[in-house]
Amino acid sequence: MTLRNIDALFHAEGVAIFGEPDSEAQQQLVRNIEASVDADKRCHVVSRAGLSQLSEFKPALAVVLDARWGTAARIGRLGENGCRAVLWVSDDRISGNALRAAQPYNLRLLGSRSAGIFQTRAGHNFSTLPLAPRPGKVALITQSQSLAAAALDWALGRNIGFSWMACSGSEADIDAADLLDYAALDPRTRAVVLQVGHIRSPRKFMSAARAAARVKPVLVLQTRRAVDDGPKGPDPARSAAFARAGLVECENLGGLFDGLAAMELLPTVGSNRIAVLANGDGACALGTDAMFRHQIEPARLSSDNRDALLKAAPKASNLGVSIDLGRSSIEHTIAALECATDDANIDAVLFVHSPVAGQPHEPMVDAIADTKFAGHLMTVWLGLHTAQPARRSSARARLATFASADEAVRAVRYRARYHFTRELLTATPPPDPTVTADVDGLRERLTMLSSNGVEWLSSDEAAHLLTAYGIAGEMPAETDVQVRVRVYRHDELGMVMSVRDEALGIAPAYGFAPLDALLARRMLEGASAGRLRGTRAAFEALAQALVRLGKMVVDLPSLSGLDVRVAAGPRGRLQAPSDSLIEITGNPLPARDRLAMSPYPARMRHIVSLRNDTRYIVRAIRPSDEPAVLDLLESLSPDEIRLRFFNFIRHFSHDMAARITQVDYDREVSLVVSRYDTPDSLAGMGTLICDPDGTEAEFAILVHHDHAGVGLGRHLLDCLLRQASARDIDTVYGDVLAQNKPMLKLARSLGFKVKLNIEDSSSVRVEIPAANYAREKN
Repeated sequence: MTLRNIDALFHAEGVAIFGEPDSEAQQQLVRNIEASVDADKRCHVVSRAGLSQLSEFKPALAVVLDARWGTAARIGRLGENGCRAVLWVSDDRISGNALRAAQPYNLRLLGSRSAGIFQTRAGHNFSTLPLAPRPGKVALITQSQSLAAAALDWALGRNIGFSWMACSGSEADIDAADLLDYAALDPRTRAVVLQVGHIRSPRKFMSAARAAARVKPVLVLQTRRAVDDGPKGPDPARSAAFARAGLVECENLGGLFDGLAAMELLPTVGSNRIAVLANGDGACALGTDAMFRHQIEPARLSSDNRDALLKAAPKASNLGVSIDLGRSSIEHTIAALECATDDANIDAVLFVHSPVAGQPHEPMVDAIADTKFAGHLMTVWLGLHTAQPARRSSARARLATFASADEAVRAVRYRARYHFTRELLTATPPPDPTVTADVDGLRERLTMLSSNGVEWLSSDEAAHLLTAYGIAGEMPAETDVQVRVRVYRHDELGMVMSVRDEALGIAPAYGFAPLDALLARRMLEGASAGRLRGTRAAFEALAQALVRLGKMVVDLPSLSGLDVRVAAGPRGRLQAPSDSLIEITGNPLPARDRLAMSPYPARMRHIVSLRNDTRYIVRAIRPSDEPAVLDLLESLSPDEIRLRFFNFIRHFSHDMAARITQVDYDREVSLVVSRYDTPDSLAGMGTLICDPDGTEAEFAILVHHDHAGVGLGRHLLDCLLRQASARDIDTVYGDVLAQNKPMLKLARSLGFKVKLNIEDSSSVRVEIPAANYAREKN
């Protein structure tokens, strides 16, 4: 399937409706479609009864109201006639035969049980929702019809618009990951609101989520159906997955839109630079107490700005952690707020207003709406009877307004968490500890044991396995710290790791293999509320143990469960008791279902001898390669930089290097090469970045001038093309400056076709069919 045809959902020029509406929701859908067609003359309804008009009008989108119309034969007929997307709103599931009939045409199906889609730019509302959305720059992705309706209603009340909405329903074909990919690539979408009730494919979801979170904020709300004798409330493993992917999780629908309001209306606010102003000491206390509950110290104004504020509002008083404006007039209040927002120490002001006698809400709302500092202001209108109209007026004026001080501070925390998760996505981890385990031998041993009916390793076998990964089998009489590590199979996310500091008795922290040292430390800090950091050597040793156990999970598909207490002595020696429980299976899950995160592709490492018998090591890039990558880039000549990056770059930043070195191995092949005798110094790089659906990939090659002329570029490009062929990628392409004659010569020699670049006359595009490349070269 291809991601591109999802676009047919949102930009259809023709719509075919099959079946008659049998519910109020379906009737609303038909009314919305007809109204959209009337508003957009390019869009038309083809038929509501049969297939007779399809060959003439060729609708891009079909809407199935009745599953009896969605047979395999009719789906195939739709594909033959140019239909590229089906909106399946019927509650009946889409059959496997219908899905198979759609595949030859890349015909995408949304549903079943979908509430539909809307796209506000063209005014297309193909949804069952009774309210009309406002235009905006936020994409709404849900799996639930009821939450889609509630989210739209809530957003309208906050004057927040949407670029588009899609309800994936039961996800027979198009799922939340596909829609995240679409949102990440959509230039008209600035942020994403996501509701997740289930995760269909862990690797696909995590890959799409990471790609989206790298380029725009993604706020997520998870829901989980409560069943008797089942887990209740949010799933902590899902929460860990969201955090690993860089998503910002909100605990309820209100929090979701509070966070969105903070991101949209307060572009510069930080979590620890907020001043509290209010019209009364009690209202001030509400604001400061909310901040202290969220472990934020209220910011103080500089002495100059504080003095200017007290002069501008003579009835105001300084309470230290807040400013009480008292019975200041509207003019004096506006002047005070202006002094506070002008302070260089302050990112935003939390203004709490009570409707005391002589100070009603509405005039204050109107006065603030006319100011230029509203983008640095969070407003809380206390009460209910007069507060509700004030909040509506604030929403119309695009003020960041919240129902309580706690909600305002919580929204800022969401915003701060977004920046924190983005930093984590680009943090440079240290090199992983060396593990010299005989992986092939261990795999063979576990396979033999499982074939003989063994499900749990004996104490000796478990100790042997742990020792192979650098964790000794004997527990010392005295230890500095001890944690319990479990590995288990999650219904949605594959193999999940958890770590618990049993000395505290708090909830465990969760993570996913593979781990690096930074992620392992984060898990330990979460599991111990920071307690373990007090014993540095033991803390680092336990982080190393988690990394090693994560490598064990990656290396050994037969491993299906683990429960072990790992201890670290004062000098950092790792040990585990002899009663460790390790479960194995003879039927491991497929790799993509077993591991939510794509592991490091060690298999790509090889040694090649090129011209003049120079030997090079070629391998996949690692995050810890960042310093070597920066050294390589900084050593390039200006012409080399321009030929590779199409521009002159004077300084290569950490963010740029992190993007190069921290790749999603599921979608990207990035190779580095070094001389065999100087492995820490890079001689070149090659990158292949696949589109989300894996049909096309773009390549880039860089070889340092000291290593030119030995065939290194050719070998790198050949490796990339073989990887593309192994991944069934149809086409590999690259944009090359027209004056880059060596690169064009190399591309032609490998079979690339050179095409003119219509958008840029200074460059050309080279393309090659890659699906059969490896077979043809062999």
